[in-house]
Amino acid sequence: MPEPCIYCDCQSEILTVAMHKECGNGSFRSPPKARLTFRVGVVGHRPDRLGHADMLALSDLFSQILAGVKNAVEDFAANNPKLFADERPILRVVSPLAEGADRIFARQALVLGYELCCPMPFGQADYEKDFTAEHATEPNSLCIFREILTQAREGNRLVTFELDGTRTGAGLAYGAAGRVVLNQSDLLVVVWDGYPAKGGGGTVQTLHEAIAYRVPVLWIDALAPHSKQLLREASDLACLAGDERCTPAAGQEPNLTTLVGEILQAPQPARELGHAEKPSLAKPFFGECKPAWNPAILWKLFRDFVGSNQLKLQALTVPDFEQAVASKWPTDGSGIADWVNKQLRPHYAWADKLADYYADCYRSSFVATHFLGALAVALALIPWMAGWTISQHHTAETICVVFELLVIMAIIGLVAWGRIRRWHERWMDYRLVAELVRQLRLLIPLGGGRPFPRLPPHLGQYGNPYESWMYWHVRAIERAVGLSNQRVTPDLLRECIGQLDAIVHEQVDFHEWNSERSARLDHRLHVLCLSLFGLTALAVTLHFMPHVIGWAGGSLHWSEGFSRALTTVAAVFPALGSAMAAINNQAEFARLAKRSHAMADRLKLLHGEIAALRQSTDPSLSRSIEVALRAAQLMVDEVSDWRVIFQDRPPVLPG
Repeated sequence: MPEPCIYCDCQSEILTVAMHKECGNGSFRSPPKARLTFRVGVVGHRPDRLGHADMLALSDLFSQILAGVKNAVEDFAANNPKLFADERPILRVVSPLAEGADRIFARQALVLGYELCCPMPFGQADYEKDFTAEHATEPNSLCIFREILTQAREGNRLVTFELDGTRTGAGLAYGAAGRVVLNQSDLLVVVWDGYPAKGGGGTVQTLHEAIAYRVPVLWIDALAPHSKQLLREASDLACLAGDERCTPAAGQEPNLTTLVGEILQAPQPARELGHAEKPSLAKPFFGECKPAWNPAILWKLFRDFVGSNQLKLQALTVPDFEQAVASKWPTDGSGIADWVNKQLRPHYAWADKLADYYADCYRSSFVATHFLGALAVALALIPWMAGWTISQHHTAETICVVFELLVIMAIIGLVAWGRIRRWHERWMDYRLVAELVRQLRLLIPLGGGRPFPRLPPHLGQYGNPYESWMYWHVRAIERAVGLSNQRVTPDLLRECIGQLDAIVHEQVDFHEWNSERSARLDHRLHVLCLSLFGLTALAVTLHFMPHVIGWAGGSLHWSEGFSRALTTVAAVFPALGSAMAAINNQAEFARLAKRSHAMADRLKLLHGEIAALRQSTDPSLSRSIEVALRAAQLMVDEVSDWRVIFQDRPPVLPG
């Protein structure tokens, strides 16, 4: 049965079983879930370092590991039916199909129904030279290589990713291929004899990089009897500091069911200091439905009026999420960027537009509550200012009292409802999902990459975004998307660099605009606040003048009505000024202006590097990945830091 929508009025029976699509135009009725995918990568020695291996035993061990992973994934899918899309899980092996361990592992995987992703350090024609008679270390090597590719292509599914390595930099090319294997793996199987590396780009280098990138490594000793150990930390390889051969530690064999469950399971929310643990927003997110209306327009009206001297009418209807981002995420072309957009656009559109919607709800609520607080003060003083008494103006005074009570109830109700519906948290969590999906757009065409949401140690109490349901969800999306069949050519790199250039340029424009608007809002609210308190001081001075003149022997009397008006101004204007200051503080305009200004400067420097790379006559994949990864990491770090700022700004009653 399809999972019904939560917190909305969608009719679940019109959803398809798999991906929650509408029957009519193919748009998603709720945020799409990723298809459950698990990837096992392999790097290992070639036959020249497998002389002391028991090849039959090694092949059987590979089969046991792969079967164990398959059973663990299928059991996980059966026991957690609502975490992923309702489709058969994808099992994928990632292997360059080099002679030796790579091929043995891939063949066993294909027998068990795995897909094959084959990163090649060179174009296929050049890579096949490694397997010709004069270079091969096993008989019929080239035929075996092609046979495995054919078996995968005709059987389950084959993706080949041909890198742009050159023979003059062969070590770098093999290292780059190993890095793609690493980027595309959830578990890396390493067949290693325990001796130090003999050159760059080999098994030991990939092993160290895997641990640095927090990818679990199942180390299998290349020497019989092929003991094994799970490696998770750099300290697990302390044996490399000595002169002796490293061997797997006894009793360190992994429980594959537990390991697979740790990788695939959505993390539980961390408990915040001084607060009860809150449930994860993963289930509410996947149960969201596109709202037909967005009545929370007060924030944008206030922002545009104060920040731009404009009073723009805001649309109440909510457009289709995917269509709203279609111009910036086109999918109608045949290039790699359009292919990636097609895979990611639904995920981005839902997270981005839901984040916008809940941001409007949260921000409109605190603008409303702070202004309503000032209105409550005014309503309390109106009867006194007008000189009404219970005997003379009972109805009018009663109306003011009732309205004041309604205003106070509205303030309490808005704050309570915002907390119950978790507008503030949904805005922050969904925004992080959208920004993490955006960085996938940069990295997937280049073979993947792993920027981590990071926080300084002293901010650890705010929670590690790396261990959040948001990062888990985006990793699941990345697994399911995988790679497309591509050969890395200068034309492909130019297309990817052009996409990167457009995204960074868009981010520069956004941060420059956001910096200017936030600075203007901060300045104008500050001026308004000072003006209101200045007018309050004037009203108090005028109210006090008759007393001062009387003490000096003179005579000055205000009319009772004017005196009451001065008292009212002295009470209402500070309340209104405090509301302005509270809105400014809650929205963090001053800090946002500085952050966006700094971010724009950083992105401009990066944009200059991208422009130089784009003009290169012979762009390289390694350089493109380096720049794209820095851009992605910069954007992920920015949104992680942004979350810290607003995490301490939940809906509150006006003070």
